[in-house]
Amino acid sequence: MSLCVFLGPSLPLEEARAILPATYLPPVKRGDVLAAVQQHDPTTIAIVDGYFEAVPSVWHKELLWALDRGVSVYGTASMGALRAAELSQFGMVGIGRIFEAYVSGRFAPFDEPFEDDDEVAVVHGPAEIGYAASDAMVDVRATLAAAMEAGLIDGHAMHAIAATAKAIFYKRRTWKGVLEAADLPESIRLALREWVGDNRVSQKRLDTLTLLRHLGDRTDAPQPPPFRFERTLLWEDAVSAREGTE
Repeated sequence: MSLCVFLGPSLPLEEARAILPATYLPPVKRGDVLAAVQQHDPTTIAIVDGYFEAVPSVWHKELLWALDRGVSVYGTASMGALRAAELSQFGMVGIGRIFEAYVSGRFAPFDEPFEDDDEVAVVHGPAEIGYAASDAMVDVRATLAAAMEAGLIDGHAMHAIAATAKAIFYKRRTWKGVLEAADLPESIRLALREWVGDNRVSQKRLDTLTLLRHLGDRTDAPQPPPFRFERTLLWEDAVSAREGTE
């Protein structure tokens, strides 16, 4: 099985390579799946991280094109979980708790709808400095749930801190900022700050590990996609534009 994985801040590259040999590529953006299929001829593509906002995000159409060519396409953790939730009915396979939360619309034990892109969005630097990043809202939720299970905070505090974090723009969302902004007794704030330092949960990391291990154990063959790919003029223009840059 030849495999391409689009990976960024969700998991360190060397840790990923130790679990699963693959062609590891930077976070995906528009056109990268098309390029990966043409350059590497993979049997499987896995999307973990991806660019957005200032850079065009990976196009649904190119994922459908890959599926139509017989490539198995998986998603998890971040951009991969989003696209997998959107395209699961077309054959893209989602893995992990975050994907399941997008499908169900709820990230337990929180009651509010789980549907926003900013749940997984982070701002990060280049790979050379280890993708230093802000904290993803979904990781804040997972950590708060763990803190409640550990008896450090109660359910009311868990929901209140989550609401504070949600109100912070994703680019500025860090644990330091969340705890400073939260309306908490100082004793709880200090205890939680110390606890988070050693016990924070990265659900994005956990889901990425789950995906890589799943792919390492996978033996099933790709299934024919349940759709007919339409080669629209827009798609042909995109392919021509890419070929013109080679």
